[in-house]
Amino acid sequence: MNTKIFDSLLEPTFIIGENLKVIYCNEPAALLIDQSVRKMIRTAPLLTDLIEFSEPLVALQDLSSVSDATAYQELKFSTSSGKTGKVQVTFQSWDPEARQWLIYLRDVTLEETLQSKYRAELNQKEDVIKDLQTARDELKNYSENLEIMVADRTKEISELNDTMRALLDSLSQGYFLFDSEGQCLPVYSKACAETLESIPAGKPVWELLKIPDSKVDGFQKWLKATVTEMLPFPDMAPLGPQTYPHSKGLTIQMEYFPVRSPSGEIQALVGVATDITALVQAQKEALHERSQSKMILNVVRNRTAAAMLVSESRQMLAELLAEFDKSQPSKEVIFRLLHTLKGGMASFDVQSIAELCHQAENQLADWNPEAERPLEFENLHGICTQIADTFHEFLDQNKVVFGRSLDSKSRWVEMTVEQIQSFAFRNRLSGELLRAYADEFLSEPVQKYLEHYDGVAATLAEQEGKKLLPLSWVGGDLRVTPEPLQTLFGSLVHAYRNAVDHGLEPEADRLAAGKPGSGCIQTRFRREIRDDYPWLIIEIEDDGRGINPARIRQKLSEKGLASMEETDQQVIQHVFDSQFSTRNAVSETSGRGVGMDAILNSALDLGGTARVESRLNLGTVLIIEFPEPGARPVLTPKIAS
Repeated sequence: MNTKIFDSLLEPTFIIGENLKVIYCNEPAALLIDQSVRKMIRTAPLLTDLIEFSEPLVALQDLSSVSDATAYQELKFSTSSGKTGKVQVTFQSWDPEARQWLIYLRDVTLEETLQSKYRAELNQKEDVIKDLQTARDELKNYSENLEIMVADRTKEISELNDTMRALLDSLSQGYFLFDSEGQCLPVYSKACAETLESIPAGKPVWELLKIPDSKVDGFQKWLKATVTEMLPFPDMAPLGPQTYPHSKGLTIQMEYFPVRSPSGEIQALVGVATDITALVQAQKEALHERSQSKMILNVVRNRTAAAMLVSESRQMLAELLAEFDKSQPSKEVIFRLLHTLKGGMASFDVQSIAELCHQAENQLADWNPEAERPLEFENLHGICTQIADTFHEFLDQNKVVFGRSLDSKSRWVEMTVEQIQSFAFRNRLSGELLRAYADEFLSEPVQKYLEHYDGVAATLAEQEGKKLLPLSWVGGDLRVTPEPLQTLFGSLVHAYRNAVDHGLEPEADRLAAGKPGSGCIQTRFRREIRDDYPWLIIEIEDDGRGINPARIRQKLSEKGLASMEETDQQVIQHVFDSQFSTRNAVSETSGRGVGMDAILNSALDLGGTARVESRLNLGTVLIIEFPEPGARPVLTPKIAS
């Protein structure tokens, strides 16, 4: 079953087996126990080893009997990392055949504290209201021309009203009452002027909360159902408006509480408007810090590839901005540069730049190069300039992370004294000194420049709910001089993302097709001699669904292109066409049709080419071949006849 539906939840979610081992957890669950999602899934620890509850979990006493969702059990907890708090826990069966159960945790630590505070304040107000009702009853009993008593009681009521007003005005939240018809009563706190930007008294509540006209009818139906308690109030209250659209950009959270008559019927509702702007900002900053941490780890683990990414990105940004100075900018070139830059930034978790690139791609889609430069073109130019500025700010902020490689236009190679001495000894009288020097000190294993894409593929597979084995390599120790291959290496991010997104099937589909549940992507490198000259061959193969020629023909037909005279193998080469995609909708991963185009152009720039070979339901292999840059011809002896 697909667990992707839980990836976007903000509440911790686990899936466990009958032996209590964790089979799945989402990001909030991993954060709760200070572990990564991948580590949790890989190690499959016991749930009871990760979290200790103050009371036994009822469902765990007889887990096999749990099918429907259990009632929430509220109890305190502590994790193995030292976190403590209070949660509501519910169990339900997830996959009966696999004997797996879903555990959903709702952290109520902060909520309980706030609710206790609000409840105490509301209780104080309700006590004041009850006192007023008591005073009113007493006045009724003594209303027989007792002017002095009436005056005394009137004074007491006035004092009570003043007390209630002072109490409400002392609160930082915006409190207001509205009746079953939606009219706001003259009871409200002074803070409403800030949180709701107006005084509630006498206004329809939908006008106070700035509910659009198209949604007023739905709000009124919710109010009627809530007041009459068609469902229990705790179930209906969260269906009301949860936020207020503040004109100054503040984040205002709305909550609702009932005011009941002595017989228990709801007479009115209390609205509570709380400014949680600081809390939301703190959450955003926490997400940014987590993304920054992931970026730093990626750079530290793949420092060489990161330095190459910086160098290649500088070049691409220069080409991108230069394109706007041309009399006829190329939409295809801009597409390719943006898409490749976005893929590279995303591979190192530099989300700020990746998101700007995605915005630029959306803007570019609306630009018609044949028209005069309209507003869309100027907006696109502005976003691309912002990308360049953000990139330079990013480098300035992370100088310590990247180290001295930022200050040098060349690549840094580390070597030991023993290597230098050994090299000198071996080559002191050799006539092949230059070639030996290049092979020993200027070339590096080719796998070193691509292995960081393992994280890119794994993250995308996880987002799409697919299972993927770690990338495998054949011939990865083949040594190459990397500088001429930077552009090609950068464009190969599209190959790995396409292999996951387009190629690999979900686990259930793979198992139904007789394949292992986890997909495999293998990269092979080799060197071969062609006409006395060394060529490099890179093959990236997945064992996914393959490319369907019929689907390609359909897309070509939609574009008005004929393909009946082409063979299936010729047809599938159209995946390299600029802006060609089999996707119907554009996503952050695919749909632009520029990824494979970037790979082909990189190969062509090296004097080579690229092609795909594919078999339906068996997989696809991308083959890139080109003459090795800077290599010398290999002269083979001729045999006399």
